[in-house]
Amino acid sequence: MQTITFAFVVSVIGAIITGIFAAVVLKRWWEKRRLHLLAWGIGLTLYFIGLLSQVILYFVWSPVFFGLWYWTGALMVAPWLGQGTVYLLWRKGNIARNFQMALLLVGVMTLPWALFLTPFNSSGWHAGADMTAIYRAIMPPGSGTIRSFSPVMNIWGTIALVGGAIYSARLFRKKQIMRNRMVGNWLIAAGGLLPALGGTLIRLGDPSFKYFGEMAGAILIFIGFWMTTHVPDDVQETRSVPAAAGD
Repeated sequence: MQTITFAFVVSVIGAIITGIFAAVVLKRWWEKRRLHLLAWGIGLTLYFIGLLSQVILYFVWSPVFFGLWYWTGALMVAPWLGQGTVYLLWRKGNIARNFQMALLLVGVMTLPWALFLTPFNSSGWHAGADMTAIYRAIMPPGSGTIRSFSPVMNIWGTIALVGGAIYSARLFRKKQIMRNRMVGNWLIAAGGLLPALGGTLIRLGDPSFKYFGEMAGAILIFIGFWMTTHVPDDVQETRSVPAAAGD
């Protein structure tokens, strides 16, 4: 029987939260049919798949789940969440659609490589292992397909998600209206930053913070989303201010 570690506990909690969050957002998209909700729903579903794969890999080796874990975390989650913000802030014109086409193309190009075309070294895995510590031993030498896209996709996705939330929060604060949306957007911005900070702290020698960052980031984004969509606005004025994430 494997020892239950901090990384495992927060991965399970994070998977549960992102699974529920994805279901809430996709249900809202089904009701309202807004493209930003669909993009957020896709991003959160991928977030859930990545964390679920992390939990499964704690117990058993699976090249499919390792490929999904690496593909979602290294490439897809941040840009899809950022894409939702792009759709929210730029509802007219082709800017958001052009970003999405690029995102889809990168996803289609890299998913087969991650799942079927990479000869993973299964001997680098062992039960209960910290995936952030052993994934380099599992990846074959010279496996640069995903790594070449990863910095661009994650930086762009984080800037779009966090930058869009900060822009909205500052605008609500400047106009002194809709405090719930202002606070909600600050929480979304903080939640978007936490996973990126987790990766930074891994390089500083604290791998456990990555798992905490994934879980806490999902919680903060969920709370922020809920505040912007379910807490009544304190002032009913919506002209010249960004829409809520769930509108």
